[in-house]
Amino acid sequence: MKIYMVTIKPESPFGTPLKGDTLFGQFCWQAVLQDDLLDHGFDHWIRLYTERPFAVFSSAFPKIVDTSGTALFCLPRPSMPMDFPQSMSRKQRAEASKLEKSRKWLLVEENSLPDVRGCSPVTDLEVFERYLATLSGEERRLLQYVPESQQKPIIFVNRAHNSIDRRTMTTGKGFDPFTMENFHYLPGLELVVFAAIDEDALDQDRLCRGLEAIGCFGFGRDASTGLGRFSLGNVGEIDWPLLKKGDGCFTLAPCVPEQGRFREQFALPFTRFGKHGDLLVLSRNPFKNPVVMADEGAVFIPDDDRLPATPYIGTAISGISLAEEKTVAQGYSLYLPYPRSAS
Repeated sequence: MKIYMVTIKPESPFGTPLKGDTLFGQFCWQAVLQDDLLDHGFDHWIRLYTERPFAVFSSAFPKIVDTSGTALFCLPRPSMPMDFPQSMSRKQRAEASKLEKSRKWLLVEENSLPDVRGCSPVTDLEVFERYLATLSGEERRLLQYVPESQQKPIIFVNRAHNSIDRRTMTTGKGFDPFTMENFHYLPGLELVVFAAIDEDALDQDRLCRGLEAIGCFGFGRDASTGLGRFSLGNVGEIDWPLLKKGDGCFTLAPCVPEQGRFREQFALPFTRFGKHGDLLVLSRNPFKNPVVMADEGAVFIPDDDRLPATPYIGTAISGISLAEEKTVAQGYSLYLPYPRSAS
């Protein structure tokens, strides 16, 4: 497989987080709608998916290019247990724990991707200030007026909606408002997605074509109202490090790890309450069965004699839909080596 680093430029708010499993699902719909996107056709690769995934996507992470031209990726902090000195009082432990939980990003230089051990966790505010330093004078002056509570790379806001009677296409007899949470990225902030593709299925040009179509029509919830728009920036192939003895797998997307393969697992649970998109959203039952996954940032320590030979770990997820029995979900995740001594 070849690994590509894809730069995404957000052009609207989003209603659905850009997580790897959802990116894969929407890319599958593009393969259905564009017959020439995958060699041998979509059905062929879906049949092979449980043993040979044709594409594995990471989640999208903020990307900052500093004044020296070095790319910094804001990866999630590894889900490792916190360790505090025994001499700390309960109050001191609580304060230290609160501080550590706020440091949820790892600023990783592009050239340092194989080894994230030396990267210290940082807070939303530190990421905001690093990004602020890369802007021109006018852009910096505008962002300086952002309230302190919103000085973060991802800003969540509530958007007002109103319930509509679909039979009459009106609000009915009364006014029934509700809110939905959307989120914005800082103006001009770019994202990075890592994608592993099978060369027998597609190439870089078709990978970009599928992602561009997703960005054009909108990603995730409320795409029909303008959410989820993005365009692509630079795309390039990169060398991807493989695991060595003593390393753990630091995941970059939600995944379902293989049973019995890892002797230690450190992860936060993430439940995907999926829903079909595109044509199947109009089916009698558009909702998928929920799937419990390990969120991105998990660390899995494999047995030394069972090191993965692929740049991804995890399993395919099937049997999650009553509307379409061939439906699969991405339970795979790309990983970076995470030295066991880093914990």
